[in-house]
Amino acid sequence: MSKEKDNIPQADQLMGSMRHMGYSFESAVADVIDNSISASAENIRLLFPSDRMAPLCMGILDDGYGMSSDALFEAMRYGCSSSEDERALEDLGRFGLGMKSASLSQCRILTVVSVHEGKTSAYTWDYNVILKKKKWIVLELNQLEIDTLPYIDKLKEQKQGTLVLWSDFDVLAKSSDNQVYDALRDLCKELENYISLIFHRYMSSKTRKVSLYINNLKLKPLDPFLEDHPKTTTKKEKTIALVDTTGVERMIGVKTFVLPFISDLSEKDQKLLGGIENLRQRQGFYVYRNQRLIIWGTWFGMKPRAELTKNARIRVDIPNSLDDIWSIDIKKQNASIPKRIQNQLRQTVFDALDISTRQQTHRGRKESVNDNIEYVWSRMRGRNDHFFYQINREGSLYQMVRNKMTDEDAAYFDMFLKEVEKNFPIQQMYVDKSNECIDVVESDDRAGELFELGITMVSNIHKVFNKPVEEVVDMVMKMEQFSAFPELKKKLTSYFNHEH
Repeated sequence: MSKEKDNIPQADQLMGSMRHMGYSFESAVADVIDNSISASAENIRLLFPSDRMAPLCMGILDDGYGMSSDALFEAMRYGCSSSEDERALEDLGRFGLGMKSASLSQCRILTVVSVHEGKTSAYTWDYNVILKKKKWIVLELNQLEIDTLPYIDKLKEQKQGTLVLWSDFDVLAKSSDNQVYDALRDLCKELENYISLIFHRYMSSKTRKVSLYINNLKLKPLDPFLEDHPKTTTKKEKTIALVDTTGVERMIGVKTFVLPFISDLSEKDQKLLGGIENLRQRQGFYVYRNQRLIIWGTWFGMKPRAELTKNARIRVDIPNSLDDIWSIDIKKQNASIPKRIQNQLRQTVFDALDISTRQQTHRGRKESVNDNIEYVWSRMRGRNDHFFYQINREGSLYQMVRNKMTDEDAAYFDMFLKEVEKNFPIQQMYVDKSNECIDVVESDDRAGELFELGITMVSNIHKVFNKPVEEVVDMVMKMEQFSAFPELKKKLTSYFNHEH
């Protein structure tokens, strides 16, 4: 019979290895916030030094239910829970490693202080001690030591809660040439946007709202779907059944969003989306685990990112009971679609892409098509439901130019236009548009140019048809290029009234 022998990992080696798991500063902070949310916190504060004389320490303070000394000691244990354990629906943890591995990836000293039922307890993981002792030694702090900790007064103001402290920022010191204070301040803005996106559904929830702060700044949620925007296109949420590893059927929620066209986005909307320059990079799936964003801006290899599909977003909600099937990693930054539901999701992708492509192609024309507007280009349906484009030869501008020509001149003119239509550089324009290399004429320049054209057109139409100037101006303003500049109507009317 084989003999059982303990084979305990070397503390300094394992802890040192786990410090290099690939956490970014932002993802490490998010992992700690997960614990606060799981502890039913309503307010979570990220505390940074306010001046250079303050201790170089960052704190994460919550008003959750806190932990007793025994519970905190257990929470400080590496692997304090199994990934196979059944978890509460709202639990955001998985491996029992997040707080420790995330924190110590950024610093050498992790201290956690918790208040529960009026009693305060605190423990510290100090990597310097581990390196020296080469044992799994966690330090229990006495009351005097607790009272000298940074930000401890803010915790004492609460009846309950937990304060996580990071200090001895060796990683930041190396990357910032020992300018740790400046590095921490620079990280605040990046952290603001990241946290506001990851936890936006908690921050805007009507049932369980969580408020997040960086020092005294209350963060605002960044909704990647602009769900409340009147011109956001949505499809009814559908559910997909998926059996977990225990044989229990779990439900996945899937909902499609297509963002409004850029011209319909205010500056506030653009900020919520992280800037319109990032639209292309942020298209794709947004996978949430218990309302917490895990991964976003990917099509999981189902299709490449494209300009015409940049407004497409698909929200996927999964329960924590499907972590292993979705291959959620320790950092909660990666996931993969289970093969058994790929086909079902692929149809959702196609639907989203179709809506986004049509929106981008028509630039909203389907919604705004109006018989009262005279378009420069006509979209024609050809064989096999394919489309081609022609210059509108019934338009006033074409007719004005045509009437100035002899029949022979007009024949040559039409010959030229047909070649323009057949050789329009659609492919190259698509490439240039995708690479954001197309210059758009400034509105002011275009308005001045159209005003001069409008004078010419009104004059000629007035002479040929002998109609009142006001009526002719109305005719001109119905043309596509003029309809985008309604202020020209008043200018043209005023010009001709003054002339006559």
